[in-house]
Amino acid sequence: MRLAILVMLLFAGLLRAVEVESGPAAPVAPVAPVAAAKPVVAYLPIEGEINEAKAAYFKRMLEQAKKQHVTHLLVHLTTPGGQVLAGMSMMNAALDTPKDAPRLIAFVDDHSLSAGSMIAYGHDEILVTPKALLGDIGVITRGSDGKIEYLPEKIETVIRALLRNAAQNRHWNQAKLVKMTARTQDLYRFTVDGKEEFVIQDDLSVWLAAHPGVSTDSKVLVLGNDRLLSYTAREAVEAGMATALVNDLDAAYARLGVAKADVIDLSPSSTEQLAWSLAAFAPMLAALALLFIFLEFKIPAGGLWLLLAAGAGVGFFVCQFYLDLANYLEVTLIIVGLALIVVEFLVVPFAGMFAAAGMLLLTTGLVLAFMPTATQFTPSAVGWGDSLTNAMIQAGYSLVIVSIGTVALIAALPRIALHTGLADAAAIDGTSAGSVEAAAIDLIGQRGVARTLLRPGGQVDVAGQLFNALTEQGDFIQPGAAVEVVAARFGELVVKPAHPPGQA
Repeated sequence: MRLAILVMLLFAGLLRAVEVESGPAAPVAPVAPVAAAKPVVAYLPIEGEINEAKAAYFKRMLEQAKKQHVTHLLVHLTTPGGQVLAGMSMMNAALDTPKDAPRLIAFVDDHSLSAGSMIAYGHDEILVTPKALLGDIGVITRGSDGKIEYLPEKIETVIRALLRNAAQNRHWNQAKLVKMTARTQDLYRFTVDGKEEFVIQDDLSVWLAAHPGVSTDSKVLVLGNDRLLSYTAREAVEAGMATALVNDLDAAYARLGVAKADVIDLSPSSTEQLAWSLAAFAPMLAALALLFIFLEFKIPAGGLWLLLAAGAGVGFFVCQFYLDLANYLEVTLIIVGLALIVVEFLVVPFAGMFAAAGMLLLTTGLVLAFMPTATQFTPSAVGWGDSLTNAMIQAGYSLVIVSIGTVALIAALPRIALHTGLADAAAIDGTSAGSVEAAAIDLIGQRGVARTLLRPGGQVDVAGQLFNALTEQGDFIQPGAAVEVVAARFGELVVKPAHPPGQA
């Protein structure tokens, strides 16, 4: 017994010694909460009419936001609507963006109607200021007389399907969203277990079958036939068709937890805005580039025409690039096509084969330069047929302008030469296209002198009269060299180098 007490006392003393040696155990510090990562917010304005240019810009900026690891993309929509296919393209691009990569937030401080609303409902959230308007996604066309007509059911049903997809993926009310475009269908409200449920006419029978205890007599008509649903800002928030009211853009930033100075600005550059302005003149720019190249060979001006051709060509391709219509393929096809034509007429004739191949490549490049790059080789894509038709029309405009301009230049070149000093002071008279053909019988076989460098086009003096001329085999003939007329066509002579008398 005494031994046990002694052992216990020794053990207690040992514990006390250890405590004195090492000191009392330190209290455990509380774990500090991990601070949430600061959001990376980008700002993207979409203003004015929705068209292919805005669609291309929107898609590029979505990709840019992903590359910059943006967590929240605030899309500022101010638009009355626009083109159906462009709006569909933008909404699909928004829906294809996974949540939080980045999270898409539409901001409407004034109005975003028709195609603008369609795009907004492809976003995860919609923030509105008190004066904002949303809705009325009517699928219409406007005639040259200003008359508005609704497009056929075949088009409208595609829009309704797209809106259902947006409702299911972005959690907007499906019936209300569809009623923004379904003008021929009624929108009903039911009260089930104290909660309001909205049903569009197309879905009524299916909904009633899923709710056997609900009578059709209990439905309330919210919006009838030939009416499209639209909201003021407060109505949209109360109806659950907008996320929240904010006073202005700064308030929207504050809601996201950032200051304006920290926001990445994805506004369109001045170059992009210039491209949008030039979009309507794209066929004219392409035609001018080709015409200036023609002039370089017909009226040499020390490379001036080539510089103008380069300017028009660059303007055309910059415009089409920012519209997401032209890329390296189109540039290559057009340049190779032009090169083959030049080889045919200036270097080695190939019985027209190089010229034909060059025209084929040139035309193909022009058509592709007016088609959306992403879908130009995807016939199954929505709107591909319309894009092809539009591209062929635009390319056709360019070629028609070139053809008309070429004929006009051929007829006017002699007068241009005389009035600009290209003709020698000793020249007697200018000639026109008709007079050359009329005098062809007397001119063929005659000899003259090259007034300018023929490469292969230029001017010659035959019997004291100035004519536009083209070398027979595409040869270059130096000024002052003797030439012989072999034919006349399109208002100009066809000549070849004249051999000295007595030489075959």
